[in-house]
Amino acid sequence: MDIYKELIRERDAGRRSALVSIVTQSGSTPSATAAKMLVRADGTIAGTVGGGAAEGKAIEVARQVIETGQSQMLAIDLHKNPTLDLGMICGGNLQFYIEAIMPNRTVYIFGGGHVGLMTEAICRTLGFETVVVDDRGEFANPERFPAAAGTYAGPLAETSADLAPNAASLVFIATRGHALDQEALAWALGTPAGYIGMIGSKRKVLTVYKNLVAAGFAPDAFARVRAPVGLEIGAEGPEEIAVSVTAEMIAHIRGADKACSLSRTMDWCGSAEEGKPLSVAS
Repeated sequence: MDIYKELIRERDAGRRSALVSIVTQSGSTPSATAAKMLVRADGTIAGTVGGGAAEGKAIEVARQVIETGQSQMLAIDLHKNPTLDLGMICGGNLQFYIEAIMPNRTVYIFGGGHVGLMTEAICRTLGFETVVVDDRGEFANPERFPAAAGTYAGPLAETSADLAPNAASLVFIATRGHALDQEALAWALGTPAGYIGMIGSKRKVLTVYKNLVAAGFAPDAFARVRAPVGLEIGAEGPEEIAVSVTAEMIAHIRGADKACSLSRTMDWCGSAEEGKPLSVAS
């Protein structure tokens, strides 16, 4: 099995994985230096770094790397850890480099107006690929979004047919009207996109949800939708709204869905009981 083809397949599907490589070895160890193994998010593997309990330990650490997105080294001394031998290895030392393989992220922005324009600019600054969709040609074109990976103008039912988000993709909906937002949300719910955010008031969001439920969507389908979208920072104007939205995207990617200000982590978040700040007088 070609593990690099498997790696590309996982990335194209928007799934995280980890590449395990033996970088140093001494003594009698199970596989040659430069042996590689791909660990998928579900724990399955492609390739091998020798089998046995040492490989099992590498898989365990690889799954942590997949979760955190932080690559790391793993050193195993089989003299000091004979339980990792299991009779398959006669001593020796191994050092693995476990590399986090992160999928490329594309942000699909529905609505090329003022908020969409600023959001697209910040997303590119963050290193995301961007695609802009609008029913109006003057708001979705290469001149307005020269660095976007793609711009699509026309009826959403037609333009969205050409889009193929994966599990790592992010969808941001901020069109010029409720009906178009509803149409874009219906499309997004039918994709594996990991993040779906829709701009609007609470009343508007509830109206859109009720309309889609009446159209046949299950009520629990909206559990993965961030609406109203963004972190609460008191944002005003397109620029600040874009900051709020992209900050929430980052929180989603980093697994910090309950993001709060850094100063509040000193007393209100984490181990503190809700409503009871930690004392600094102890």
